[in-house]
Amino acid sequence: MGKLHTFWNVFRRHKYGFVIGLFVLLMGVVDENSLWSRYRHKAELAELRFEIRKYTEMYEHDTRYLEEMNTDPDVLIEIARERYYMKTDDEDIFVIQEKTTDEETE
Repeated sequence: MGKLHTFWNVFRRHKYGFVIGLFVLLMGVVDENSLWSRYRHKAELAELRFEIRKYTEMYEHDTRYLEEMNTDPDVLIEIARERYYMKTDDEDIFVIQEKTTDEETE
């Protein structure tokens, strides 16, 4: 009974401090709207905004490239030659590949 009585006396003298401490603990860490979860959500939102910006830039670049392909036939020929190694009837294509480190060790 002595420990309970001592705790009760300390609590009565510092009840506002205990209540404020409990409130800070609940709002800062435990609650689903805590400061910690707000920080995590803010970081996630910044990352998602970065991804949106990246994909928007990629979309704009690809849209310009597609428009250029539709209007200029030389670009289409360039793509066919560079990516798919297509050639005209009167030319030969040589593909040169550099040695990798795996091939050098053998």
